[in-house]
Amino acid sequence: MPVGKIYICDDDQGIQSLLEKMLNAQGHMVRCFSQGQHLLQVLVEQEEDFPDLILVDIRMPDIDGLDLLRRIKARRQAQQVVMMSAFGTVRSAVEAMKQGAHDFLLKPFTSSELYNLVDKLIEHNQLLNENRSLRAEIRRRFDPQQIIYQSPAFGKVFDLARKVAPSEASILISGESGVGKEVIASTIHYSSNRREKRFLTINCAALTDSLLESQLFGHIKGAFTGAVASHQGLIEEADQGTLFLDEIGDISPGLQAKLLRVLQEKEFIPVGATKVRRANVRFIAATNKNLEDEVKAGTFRKDLFYRLNVVTLQVPPLRERPEDIPPLAHFFSERFAGRDQLQISTEAMQLLTRYSWPGNVRELENTIEMAVILVEDGEIQPRHLPTKLATESITPMTTPKEGMSLEDVERLYIAQVYRQTGYHKLRTAQVLQIARRTLDRKLQQYSIQKENLSDEIDNG
Repeated sequence: MPVGKIYICDDDQGIQSLLEKMLNAQGHMVRCFSQGQHLLQVLVEQEEDFPDLILVDIRMPDIDGLDLLRRIKARRQAQQVVMMSAFGTVRSAVEAMKQGAHDFLLKPFTSSELYNLVDKLIEHNQLLNENRSLRAEIRRRFDPQQIIYQSPAFGKVFDLARKVAPSEASILISGESGVGKEVIASTIHYSSNRREKRFLTINCAALTDSLLESQLFGHIKGAFTGAVASHQGLIEEADQGTLFLDEIGDISPGLQAKLLRVLQEKEFIPVGATKVRRANVRFIAATNKNLEDEVKAGTFRKDLFYRLNVVTLQVPPLRERPEDIPPLAHFFSERFAGRDQLQISTEAMQLLTRYSWPGNVRELENTIEMAVILVEDGEIQPRHLPTKLATESITPMTTPKEGMSLEDVERLYIAQVYRQTGYHKLRTAQVLQIARRTLDRKLQQYSIQKENLSDEIDNG
């Protein structure tokens, strides 16, 4: 049962007490007013802290209930107000609804009538608030001002995305998997004139051909086995908004033809239907394939390619923009840790920046999430990161000096790897492909210690 904050405005003290007792018993927070002017004053003082519901008597001593309703709605159009009257008529009920009342209660009313109405309206109000909060969070998350980067390479793509956002042009975003193509697509949407409408996404490679068609175009009841009800497709849901088609290069030729019709004519036919429907949708497509090569190979329609490829944005892989790794790593650590105190050690950051990141930003995000789970001392250390980062991050061995013995060369190499793994013995042993016990023996044999090791290696 939903609970909320309810205001009651009625000059009858008996009604006030009864309603307050009944609603308090249901867990609601109740405040009573005997005068409409007092209620208005409180609403003005509270500014944005409005109640979930206001119950107003239609006959008040200082102000007419309908006039009070108009003033409340003028201050906050979305405020839910229920009018009450012992002198109810069809005319007054109709007038109250015209002025924006959400319902009308005729005194005397039963407890079930009151509870059912209050529960319905408070639940509706809370759903609206959750929806507003969710939309605000989505806008905040995809706010162009919140995009994390430092590299000129990504900045160039990001600036171009914002520049083309106000247009209605279809956009094709290319780049390896995990580079942030959806981030660019969301930036375009939330920087466009469609920002108040829906931004929907679908991964074309993750669905079978028939399921993808149903998801995009919708279907009617009975269109195929299991279609027990009609289903609205994403194209119709995204009307006046933006639809992001990820991995567009994986859709079949048949679906390509149907998608081309939507792009050209802004019309489509749901699966199993015969009547044409229309939708004004802006399409943003993304792919990790070279669509020009796909066109030459005959697997992708040339006309659809040119329809999608009005503007092309090429997002560089993370290995080509290492400047973005530190700010992204800190951003992900704060997100997953939920606190600002979690640090990334210098040695761990060196491993992160030296790694090639074949999975790009998505791989970096997963790596930091795992590290946050493993960390126990408030700082991400090399031991919290995957072994492959240390293995790949080892730079070529310092050139031995002429006349050095085989033992000296071995000592120099072990010391160098030991330092580059952040003095992590298990990782050092893995890179050297020797047992941990063997490494311990070698470190003791060659008197290799963390202290002063850096200067010793640098000096050869």
